[in-house]
Amino acid sequence: MIMKSLKKQIFLYSSLFVFTSCTTDSFKKGFQSPSAEYRPMPFWHVKGDVEKSEIMKQIAEADSAGFGGVTFLPIYGMTPEFLGDEYFSLYSDVLSDLEKRGMKAVLYDDISFPSGTAGGEMERKFPDYTRKRLDRTVYEVNGPHTFTSDVPSGVLMSAVAMNEYSKERIDISKYISDGKLKWQAPQGKWKVMFFNAVKDGTHKKYLVVDLLDSLSMSKFMTLTYDKYEENFKKYFGNLINYSFFDDVGFFRAERTWTLAFNEKFEQLYGYSPVLLYPALWENIGPETESARVALFNTRAELLAEGFPKTVARWADKNGLKSTGHPPGNYNPMPVDMNADIFRFYRYTQMPLMDAIIGYGYGRDGHKLVSSAADYYDRPMVGAEIYGAIKDKVFDADMMFRIAMETFARGANFIVPHGMWYKDKVGIPPLISIHNPKLEGKLPEYSEYIGRMSYILRGGRRVADIALLYPISDLQGFFRFQAKENIRPGHWISDYTNYNRISEMLTEDIHCDFTFVHPELLLTDKYSISDGKLKLMNTENYQDYEILIMPAQKVMSVETLSKVKDFYDAGGKIIAVGKLPSVSSENGKDNELSKLIEEIFGNISQSSHEYGISVNDNSNNGKAVFLPELTFDGLNYALELTNTVKDVILGTLPDLNSSEGCLSYIHKNKEGRDFYFFANSTDKHIDTEVSLRGKMTLELWNPYTGEITPVSDVLYKEKNGQIYSCFNLELDSIDSVVIVGK
Repeated sequence: MIMKSLKKQIFLYSSLFVFTSCTTDSFKKGFQSPSAEYRPMPFWHVKGDVEKSEIMKQIAEADSAGFGGVTFLPIYGMTPEFLGDEYFSLYSDVLSDLEKRGMKAVLYDDISFPSGTAGGEMERKFPDYTRKRLDRTVYEVNGPHTFTSDVPSGVLMSAVAMNEYSKERIDISKYISDGKLKWQAPQGKWKVMFFNAVKDGTHKKYLVVDLLDSLSMSKFMTLTYDKYEENFKKYFGNLINYSFFDDVGFFRAERTWTLAFNEKFEQLYGYSPVLLYPALWENIGPETESARVALFNTRAELLAEGFPKTVARWADKNGLKSTGHPPGNYNPMPVDMNADIFRFYRYTQMPLMDAIIGYGYGRDGHKLVSSAADYYDRPMVGAEIYGAIKDKVFDADMMFRIAMETFARGANFIVPHGMWYKDKVGIPPLISIHNPKLEGKLPEYSEYIGRMSYILRGGRRVADIALLYPISDLQGFFRFQAKENIRPGHWISDYTNYNRISEMLTEDIHCDFTFVHPELLLTDKYSISDGKLKLMNTENYQDYEILIMPAQKVMSVETLSKVKDFYDAGGKIIAVGKLPSVSSENGKDNELSKLIEEIFGNISQSSHEYGISVNDNSNNGKAVFLPELTFDGLNYALELTNTVKDVILGTLPDLNSSEGCLSYIHKNKEGRDFYFFANSTDKHIDTEVSLRGKMTLELWNPYTGEITPVSDVLYKEKNGQIYSCFNLELDSIDSVVIVGK
C-alpha cells in the first residue's frame, strides 16, 4: 500500500495539535508544502511534429501531476529543427507557460544523448575538434634486423620497441623521418609499436566533441550553451536554475584520447609517457600497474578539466548549477566509463547518480556519487531515475520503491525518466498522467519527492565509516581491447569487492558510510585527531571512526602512510580480502609491504572467527584483517572495533535485497537530526530503533506532511552511550522521517 495517510497509533496526536505546532516553525512549513524547486523535474522527450497546443496541454498535465517543472529534452526527428529560430521560439513559449504556472525548467544541453554533438553541428562545423581514439599498430621483429615501416596515419603519440622477454623498451621515434621508420633491431624478439591518435567514430548518430580538450569544448559551447544564454538569459537563476549534460564519458569508446595527452602527463609527473604506452595493452613487467595508474590518472584529469569543468564555469557565470552524469557512474569499473567519478565531479555543482535500466541495477555504486558530493561539500545531489525499466515491472509501487532507495543513498533532486510528447514512448517507462499504472498517484508522488528533497538537501550527513575507493587498483588492472572485457563498466578482477562491501553495509548490516578517494585522502581536507579521520568541510563535515580497506593489489605508498597515521593515532581499520602488494608509485613495492606489516602484523596468526587477525597499538588503534568477505565476517569485524554505532536496529525479518531493502540516511541540519528510514521490501517491519544520543523525537510523514511526537521513547545505555529508543513500524514499500532534537 503506497498511501500512508497516518502512521501507527503510538505516533499520533490530534491534527489540531499538529497544525498549531507547525505554524510556528518555517522549516516545518517548508516540509509540509514543498515549493516547485524541490519537486520532480522529469525529462520531457519531445519528438516529431510539435504542435504548440499539445505542448501547452502537456505542461498543464505536468502541473496537475504536481511536478515542479520539466527538463525539455529534444529527440532526433523533432520539428522544428533543433537550435533553429523556430526551435528557440517554441522553447520560449514553453518557458513562458511554465513561468505563469510557477513551475521551473532544467536546461538539457543537447538533442537526445550523449551530450557533445550539438545535433550534428559539432562534426559539420568543427570536425577537427571531435573525439579522438588511440590506435596501436604492432609489428613483430626478430633481431638483429633493419626494420622499416611507414608510420600509420593520425597523430603519433608514441613509437616503442619492446623486447618480448626482458620487457626492455626503447623510444624509437628519433628513427622516424618523413613519415618512415628505419630502426636497427638488436638481437632478440621485439615488438615494434606505433600509438596514434585518430578521429573516432560514434555509437550514436553524430560525432561528439573532444571531451578531454578545453579548446574543443569552447567550440561546442558556442553551438549550444551560448545560444541558450543569448536567447533566455532573463530566465537564468529564477525559472532556469540547472543545466543538464548526459552520458559524457567513454561508453563504447574505451580508447578515447586527445592530442594534448603527453603534455598533460609531463605536467603531472615530470617525465614523458612515451615508454609507458605499451602498458595500455599488455604487461610490460614490474612497471605495468604503476604505468597504467599514471596513464589513466592523466586521462581522468583531462576529462575532469574538459567537459564538466567548462560547463560548470559557464553555469557559474550565469547563476546556474550544472548537473548531469557520465555513463556507468554506478558500475564497478570506472576506467572505460567515466575515468574516476571523484575527479569527474570536481567542478560540477550538483553531482548526479543514474538509477536506470532495471530495479536495483547499480544500486551498490550510487554512494560513489553522493560521496563525491560530500567531499566537495556540495549541498545538492541529483538522481536521474527509472529510464529503461521495462513496463511490465514498473508500476506505482516500483516508482516509490526506487525513489526511497535513491534518497537513502544521498540524492535530493529527482529527474524522473520521463514524459514523452504525445506519449509516443521511445524508452520506458512513461511517467505521466496517461500511464494507467500510475493513475491518481503522481500528485502524491510529487509531494513525497518534494518533502524528501526538502529534508535531505544541504546539511551534514552523519556516517562513522569511511570506505576507501580502490581506484588505483582498478586502473592498474585495466587494459585496452581485452578479450575478457565483454561488458563495459563491469570487467574487474576476481578479488574486487568494494561494491559488494557497499551493498552489504547499506542493505544488510545497516551502517552508513562514505567512500573516500585515496588521493583526496592526502589533501588538507582530511585531518586525524582523537582517533578519528575527519573530513573538514564547512557544512558537511564528517568524522569517521572506522576506515575499511576493500580488497586491492595496487595502492599508493602515500595513501597507505596516511592510513598508518590514522592507525597510530588510535583509528580502527578493517581490511577485507586481498592486501596491497604493488605500489602505484614505481619501485616502492617494498615500502608498501613494510607498511602493511606495521599496520596488520602477522596475518597468518588468526585468533578469531572467520580467519580474522587483529593487531593493536598502545593508542587503542586496531587493525583487523578479514580474509574473505561474508556478511557474518564483516559484521563480526565491525564488532571487534568496539565503536559506538550511530543507529542500531533490532530484530528484522529476512530481507532479500533483490526484492528491496531496509536502508537509512542520517542528516543534521537546522539544529535537528533527521533520520530517513526506507523499507522498499514487500515485508512488514516492526522493530526497535536506537538512535545515538538523548533526544526528543518527532515523526514527519513524507506522504502527508503531518508531524507528530513519538511517544514511549526510552533512553537506554549501550556500550557506554545513551540511546533514544522507540518502536518503528513500516508497511511494505514505506518510509518515514524521524526528527530528533
